[in-house]
Amino acid sequence: MAKRLLIPAAVLLPLACSSEASEGAGVGEDTGDDALVVPEDLTIMALPGGNGVLNVIALTLRRGPTNTELYAALRNDGDTPACSAALSVELYNKAQQSVASGINGLLTQHFYRVTDGSDAIAACVGPGDVTMTAVTDLPSDIVIEDVGYVVYRCPYFALDVVPIDGLTISDVKAVTGGSGTAYTGTLFNGLDVAVNDPSATVFSVNRVGRPLGVAIASGAVQVPPGGSWAFETNTVETPGADQAAYPAGAMAKQ
Repeated sequence: MAKRLLIPAAVLLPLACSSEASEGAGVGEDTGDDALVVPEDLTIMALPGGNGVLNVIALTLRRGPTNTELYAALRNDGDTPACSAALSVELYNKAQQSVASGINGLLTQHFYRVTDGSDAIAACVGPGDVTMTAVTDLPSDIVIEDVGYVVYRCPYFALDVVPIDGLTISDVKAVTGGSGTAYTGTLFNGLDVAVNDPSATVFSVNRVGRPLGVAIASGAVQVPPGGSWAFETNTVETPGADQAAYPAGAMAKQ
């Protein structure tokens, strides 16, 4: 039997949506508009007590080439960093029956050092930061028009940390070809340790920052402290008006 959803109205997100299209919109039905949520009649709900300082501010639910895909942008509206954070979602149809669920880690552009004496480095979403994620393995047979609600929660660690220089991405450029739009750029290692297997995750976004698609580059290389890595991602079908890039990598053993 499908699960039913009890809807506590107090946790509905007040997301403003608009279907106004921009002049000169790019490729794809979702580019250039001012909608924070697509489909625009979708209700986004935080599980009571389950999201902490992180709140969804934009979301796209779409049919991908092989699976149903969900892209989300979240903001840390609290006073403390959210470390090793993830987004867990459950989709319900308009009859309030569960149709799918998924989870993925939240990406960050900032790094911190744990102050417990371990000297460990943590990737955290700091106060005011915007983070993004992609859940691209939802079932392909979901009827998107029938989805009425997305309920989310955000597990993370609240650690005592201080900000440090970390991995940064610069000079991101969109390169459009016959198979779509790829992104090139440079990842710089500002850490005091080498980084193995660096990666760059680039989201195409519309004018108000809603993620439309994701492209990823990964390298089987080691980037030393102060070193850099030039990357080129795979392609997205919908390039959007801008992009948001997030670095990652594995700290080399010392």
